[in-house]
Amino acid sequence: MPNFHRYDSSVANNSFDNLTANSATSLAKFKERYLQIVASEIQKLKEEAFRKKDIIFAANSFPQFDRMKANFAWREDLYGDISKLLSSIARQLALELKDEALKLVEYMTSLLWGSKQVKERLIDKSEEYFLSKLENSLSVLFLRFARPVAEVLIRAPLNSDARDKIAKSLGVDIEIVDNYYMGEEVAFQVLKRYAKYGYKLLYNPETRQQILGLTGVAAPIINVFTQTTIDIFSEFKSPQDDVIFEVENDINAFEEYLRAAIFEAAGFESYCIQELKGLIDSFREKQGTWTGIAHNEWLQENPLLLAEIPPELRSQESNLEVSDRLRQLSTALKKTRLQEVRSPS
Repeated sequence: MPNFHRYDSSVANNSFDNLTANSATSLAKFKERYLQIVASEIQKLKEEAFRKKDIIFAANSFPQFDRMKANFAWREDLYGDISKLLSSIARQLALELKDEALKLVEYMTSLLWGSKQVKERLIDKSEEYFLSKLENSLSVLFLRFARPVAEVLIRAPLNSDARDKIAKSLGVDIEIVDNYYMGEEVAFQVLKRYAKYGYKLLYNPETRQQILGLTGVAAPIINVFTQTTIDIFSEFKSPQDDVIFEVENDINAFEEYLRAAIFEAAGFESYCIQELKGLIDSFREKQGTWTGIAHNEWLQENPLLLAEIPPELRSQESNLEVSDRLRQLSTALKKTRLQEVRSPS
């Protein structure tokens, strides 16, 4: 008889953790991939921002450099690029999750002798449609927590009335992020506080001592675009250097929150588990469908299925005998389902 018990033992009667051992391993790497994506996108963001810097500074240098106007103009352009960055990260995460889901579907397909109908029944419409759904959901989760951080750190310069108003208007939206910050730097533990003091909370010894009660400063910053170390204990050489240092540190702070708070705040890992478990639950619930598909695969002489049937049962003249085997499968599935209801995994 066909090895129908594969479905029973491998899917219907197994816990999620046992069934998706490989997927669970991949999920453990999901945040690692997220961090890689964030680092790559932030690097591209900085390169683009510093490419535009000279143009923006030149447009705000007549008759002399206007520090505040240049700062606002640069940040306005930067905020637009950050919106694109968030969308890009969401799409790349969706691709990661789609690939993992398809691996799971491929495994389920193998349980039904490679039938193409398994994927058709589990993935709505098409892979692109499935990807679009994932991307939309991940974008909603991402923007819910990342956008307030970008608003308060990027849109307006440090010590400006506009920045203070943004912080007040966001209210608890920026306070929620504090609950999920997993980094080691005390200066970032309260987002509203960092938005108020900016890089001074990291590199000004007096501010750090007064506000955080800490002596010393954080590790010195290297301006990777000019390859020069800025002396944080002395005055900046020019107003331009002042703006550059402030903006770059706000970008660095934004990256820190993406790395050490937003992933947990948005519940990305829980969402991924939910999506994969949803596929498994859907597979379990379609027991009658799979029984019908198994029958069709036998009628179409699927070689993988026929390989599991003794030679004397392979002839289609043995229809009654094979149909009896299929009925046995249906009974086994119902019995397993009843056991799951009584003893949920």
